[in-house]
This record gives sequence, C-alpha cells and structure tokens, in this order.
Amino acid sequence: MHGATFLLIVNFSIGLSFAAAFVAFAGRSDVRLGYWCAGGFVAAATTVAIEAFAPYIPWERLTSFLSFTSFLLALTLIAAGLWRHYRPDGRLSGIGALFLLSILSHQAVIYDLPRDSILHAFAYQGSSVLMAAIAAAAPLASRRRRPIDRAVGCVLALCSVQFLFKAGLATAITTGQSVHTYIVSTYAHLSQTIGAILSLLLGLSLLCLVIVEAMGKAAAAAQIDALSGALTRKGFLEEGRNLLKAATPSAPCCFVMADLDHFKSVNDRFGHAAGDEVIQHFGGLLTRLASGQGVCGRLGGEEFAVLLERCDEGKARLFPQALMSAMAQHEFRLLPAGSRVTASFGAVVCHGGGTLDEAMRVADNALYAAKRDGRDCCRFHEIETASATDPQALVASR
Repeated sequence: MHGATFLLIVNFSIGLSFAAAFVAFAGRSDVRLGYWCAGGFVAAATTVAIEAFAPYIPWERLTSFLSFTSFLLALTLIAAGLWRHYRPDGRLSGIGALFLLSILSHQAVIYDLPRDSILHAFAYQGSSVLMAAIAAAAPLASRRRRPIDRAVGCVLALCSVQFLFKAGLATAITTGQSVHTYIVSTYAHLSQTIGAILSLLLGLSLLCLVIVEAMGKAAAAAQIDALSGALTRKGFLEEGRNLLKAATPSAPCCFVMADLDHFKSVNDRFGHAAGDEVIQHFGGLLTRLASGQGVCGRLGGEEFAVLLERCDEGKARLFPQALMSAMAQHEFRLLPAGSRVTASFGAVVCHGGGTLDEAMRVADNALYAAKRDGRDCCRFHEIETASATDPQALVASR
C-alpha cells in the first residue's frame, strides 16, 4: 500500500467520522450549522474516495472533474453554513455563483491547461483559496469575538494559505503524469498529509463551535419565559449586555421598552386567562420580529424589552410601528369582538460605550413619555458617545 493511499483512507475516515458527529449534535440541539458541516465532510470524504479509485476510472477528464467538484463542494457547504450561521438574513448567492463558475471553468479551461504548469496549478487551487477565505471571513468578521469564533476563522484562513502552498508545490515537484498516476506521486503524499492535519483541525474547531452553540441554546432554553416565549429578565440582561458591547457609532444598537396599555383592566374585566392570551400573543410578536436582529425579553408582568443590533433610529422606528399594526389587527379569542389591546414604546439608540442599565433607564423615561402622550405610540431618546473626559450626552426626545 502506498503512503498516499494510506493517508487517503485516513482522510476518508476523518470525513465520515466528523460528518456523523455533526449530524448527531445538530439533531439533538437544532444547530443548523451542524448539517452544513456534515454535508461538507461527506463531500470531502467523497473526494478522497474518487482520488483513491482514480486509477480504475478510464475517463481522466471525468475523474478530474468529479474530484475538483466534490472537494470544492465541501468548502462551499462549510462556507455557506458559516455565513448562514453568523448572518441568518444574509444571501448565499455569491457563494453559489463562485461554485458554479469554478466548476464550469474547470471543464472549459483549467483541465486543458498544461499539467503542473504555474497557470494550471494556481487556476486549479484558486477556487479553493477563495472559498476557504470566504468561509474564514464569516466568523472573523462576526461581532461575537469569542475564542471559538476566532479559532474557526484562523483554521480556515490557514486552509486558504495551504491551497496556495499546494499550487506552488505542484509546480515544484509535479503531481504525476496524469490523474491516474497522482496516487503514487510525492505530491500526493505531501498533499494528503497536510490535508489530514488540517481536516482534523477544521473538524475539531467546527465541532467545538457546534457544541458551544448547542450549549448556548440549552442555556437559553432554560431562560425562556413559559408564557410569552421571550427570554426571562435574567436571560435578557445577560444576552443584552453581550450585544451592547458590540455597539459602535457606525453600527449602533437600539433598546426598546414596551408596555401593554391598561393591562390590569384586561385581567380585571375579562379574567386572567384573557390576560395570559394577550401576553402570549404580544410576546410571540416581539420574538418573531426580533428574530435574527436581536434579543427579546419579558422584564415582568406586561413589560417587555428588545435590543436590536446594527439598528439606527430610522430602522428602529419601523419595529414598534410593525408591532402596533399587528396588535391592532389581531382578534383575541377571550376578549369581546372588536376589542383592541395597544402598547406603548420607549426607545434609545446606543452608539457604544454605554451600559445596559443606562439604556434601560433612558428607554424607560421615553416609555413614560409615550404614556403621557396618550399611549399606543413610541418615543425616542438617543445616547451619544461623548469624549473621554465628558460624560455621555443624552439627546432630548423628539
């Protein structure tokens, strides 16, 4: 058995083992990233199988195409999964376009270039370099800044660099006279050795990320208010502080306080079951609208809070408007026909440097201003970052 063949078997085993682990964790925790990673490692294992059986496949062009496509698919699935994980509302069309353009280029241009020429080597590896770099950018550009996010990003960046190295290596020592003889080349031995090491590093780092996210989901589930479906006060404060740390002048956060109007009269006139229905519906609305944009919590009774990331005042004004419109159109089962339940809102735009307690205090003041102005409306304040020697300035509500 050639050394490269042994390493192919090792890489194939690594791919399937990690794929199984990702599926297991994703199935138990509903962390969708796990399924993307599982698909990526299955595709990587398929690449290894194609390369191992290359000597027995009579059509070299087809063998090269299948190997190229399945490996790029592995990187594409991981890149797409990471971008979907870190930017749930982002589009994946660019990643898909790069994948399709790359495989078409392989068939139309790359395969026919002189084997092991500089142009062929860098054209062949170029798509992998770009796709790995795109995957690395997802966690590294994320605002979470956790050690695990940086670890995943750094490993993927290292993968991108090693594809460049492999292109240079191919021109220096050649990859064999043909696709069929690749398996016995020195290049194959070195390439599969590097691949095995990086596959382990990448698999372990991605698996750790999935486990961390699964643990976070489990912890968050323990802090969900059973009636409203929003975070409990404790859970909201923990999540909110983490989000607020990432606020900057160019990417502010918006803190919104919400309070159901005349809620006590709903309980007194129609019973606590009717009040529970109102809380449940309002909490569900808040949670759905905040999904992917921030966090929502029930602070107590009929009072709720939402922290929206990357949200200026213009965008933030749409949030309470959408809530007020939805509440006005909803017919509550346990309330008389035509009954309307409204809510008042107070909001503060945070440009960074402030604390969650300060944001809550200012938003609460804005909420009381909305109550004084007749309820069923929203009032805004803005916290601006002052100089290092001055306290933060509060811009009057408008």
